[in-house]
Amino acid sequence: MKILKTFIFLALIISCAEKKTEENILEFDKVLGKENVVTLDFIVSDFENDFLKRQYPNLNTENAYRQFLTDLRDDKTKNWKRISEKAIEKFESSELRLQMYEFPDSVWILKNSSFDKIESDSVSFLNIPYPYIKSRFKYINPDGSTEFLHSRGGGEIKLNDNFDSIVKSELKTPRFNFIGTYLMALKSVSKDNDFLEEFYDIKNSMGIISPELTVSVMLERNVDLNSPTIRKIIILEMIY
Repeated sequence: MKILKTFIFLALIISCAEKKTEENILEFDKVLGKENVVTLDFIVSDFENDFLKRQYPNLNTENAYRQFLTDLRDDKTKNWKRISEKAIEKFESSELRLQMYEFPDSVWILKNSSFDKIESDSVSFLNIPYPYIKSRFKYINPDGSTEFLHSRGGGEIKLNDNFDSIVKSELKTPRFNFIGTYLMALKSVSKDNDFLEEFYDIKNSMGIISPELTVSVMLERNVDLNSPTIRKIIILEMIY
């Protein structure tokens, strides 16, 4: 009878843990959005069934993820296989990409601050006597209205630099989207464990984090590589 009670107790613990994991997955996906989940599920499946199986054919999926993280941490990536073009194209053309990153809709290079103007979203800025980049970001508010925000900077620029090339590069340079559903989805599961809480806090303050830093923390914390949410984070942070 004692053994039976112990078995029932353990079964209840496992059942509760599985239910909690399922709830976390549902919450993450719910906040991320149906269309974005379809894209994410596709690139996760492609990563596991194409890249991991080609790169680590003798390992099961969990150990393949672990070896992937270890190789990235140890900078052993020279012989890595390529991610499939189909998966890359799927992500590049997706709404998920725009929920993770934002891109300016307009970019200028001003010769100095005398050519600039302060918009309603801008704070006063110092006199800048050298060329600099100014970018505009377009946002659609929940009520359908349009809002524009601006940023300035972009490193040292010389008058004889190729301005057109710099502008084209800036238009394609991603910034982390602090109001996108990806960050909100991370927030929704941030209290589930110490790693997710720390990871969300860092993303919310820094935005884009180097994959090497994320990998080191994941391995140090021994994150659950069977967790669908952890796997999704790995793929989005390390690959895309």
